[in-house]
Amino acid sequence: MSEFTTPDFLSIGVLTNDVTPEPGNPHGRVRPGGAAAFAAVCAQGLGLKAAVVTSAAPGYPVEYVLPGIDVVVVESEFTTFFQNLYGPDGERTQVLGGRSSSIARSDIPPAWLRAPIVFFGPLVRETPPDAREWFPDAAVGAAVQGWLRRWDDYGRVREVGGPGAGLDIGVAGGYRLLAGSAEEFHESDGREMAQWAACTDVVGVTDGSNGARIYAEGVSLDIPVYSANEMDPTGAGDIWAAACLVRLVESDDPEEAARFANAAASISVERDGLSGAPGRSEIAARMARG
Repeated sequence: MSEFTTPDFLSIGVLTNDVTPEPGNPHGRVRPGGAAAFAAVCAQGLGLKAAVVTSAAPGYPVEYVLPGIDVVVVESEFTTFFQNLYGPDGERTQVLGGRSSSIARSDIPPAWLRAPIVFFGPLVRETPPDAREWFPDAAVGAAVQGWLRRWDDYGRVREVGGPGAGLDIGVAGGYRLLAGSAEEFHESDGREMAQWAACTDVVGVTDGSNGARIYAEGVSLDIPVYSANEMDPTGAGDIWAAACLVRLVESDDPEEAARFANAAASISVERDGLSGAPGRSEIAARMARG
């Protein structure tokens, strides 16, 4: 692409090849993914012009994975590769098989630095936690999982430390939304949650079938889940975060944004992979159903 126009929604993070279990296939199924990809297709489904800055090896099928979305790919020797294993309770175990190159501010086209909504979807610490400062005039959100991840020599992924350890990573202030799972945010540690809250307007904590909890303006609020016939949970947290960020910018109402995101995520788990991003009419219907 020779010319770049400013998108409505800019998503930043590596693309991946994910191996997930499949009945009758002992080796699992390889599928494209990545938090940045799920966030971008979510924004596209909501009617926004989406763009992605990512990192992957040559030959990654970008046009197939992200049709209709402008993409800048940072050259990398490897594409990030995860094996995802799900237990009977839905808990995920991950093994990292390869890591893409990191993404720097200089990799972002100048016109894209003016995007009004920016989402960071780090998976392997490919962007720094203070990257919010790259976009001083934007509403910036992030899924924190990739900043908290560490992996051993065998690629086995774990989260940083225990309660109280999360903010040793150097997250900057000024985020509009920081989102993550109940495993990533240690809600039992009030000091840690206060530190997270000091970095952002809204903290969103997703907990699968238990719904979500938001922290905003010194108050926490439980947001009930919408019932769903779950088919594939991969990417649901990223769709939740992207939908919440978009609706938060539109409504300036954290509770409304979280309910909107819960509905979006409940639809996404009923579909396969990156095909799961819902449109606004679907979300409205799910919310009306209650």
